[in-house]
Amino acid sequence: MYKVTSMSSEAEEINEVILSCLIENARMSSQEIHKRLKSRGINRTPRAVLERISKLEKEGRIAGYTLKPQPKNFEGFVIRLILISFKTSSVFNERVAMFTSYLQNAPFAAFAGRTRGEYDWINIKIFPNTKIANQESDMYRTVFGDIIEKYTAFDVTVVKAPRFIQATNYSIDNFYEFCQKWMK
Repeated sequence: MYKVTSMSSEAEEINEVILSCLIENARMSSQEIHKRLKSRGINRTPRAVLERISKLEKEGRIAGYTLKPQPKNFEGFVIRLILISFKTSSVFNERVAMFTSYLQNAPFAAFAGRTRGEYDWINIKIFPNTKIANQESDMYRTVFGDIIEKYTAFDVTVVKAPRFIQATNYSIDNFYEFCQKWMK
């Protein structure tokens, strides 16, 4: 019985390595995944890796592969840095919780963080064009205007883009669906 548990644990470790490799690069070759497994002391052939990937797909642990285009230097995109100062209200904690939820779920929000000092919050949002950026800005200020005392926004020209930004991977339909949900 101990061997079954051990094998199950090893099988799950193999699955995790494969999944992390494919999350990093969905086109990573089975040979490269084989090398990653080997570096962790797990010896599986590239063919066995392909069989495991197929099994993970059949089990539904891999639902598909998505292309995430990374525009060079974000040409044509509007990257907006927003600084917010809050004002107090009788429902401040509730509204800040809503504000936080909005930013956590917004497909265009690349970064959001609470700060200490002159500003209470920093957001970085990425939009496909100025029209969409301004629509969201108007809606955002309408929905949360009761707790926003100071709103300062800067449009940023990117000289070097960070690799972690994923907020460019939403469709305009996703944008409007998100906005409709928050305007209700």
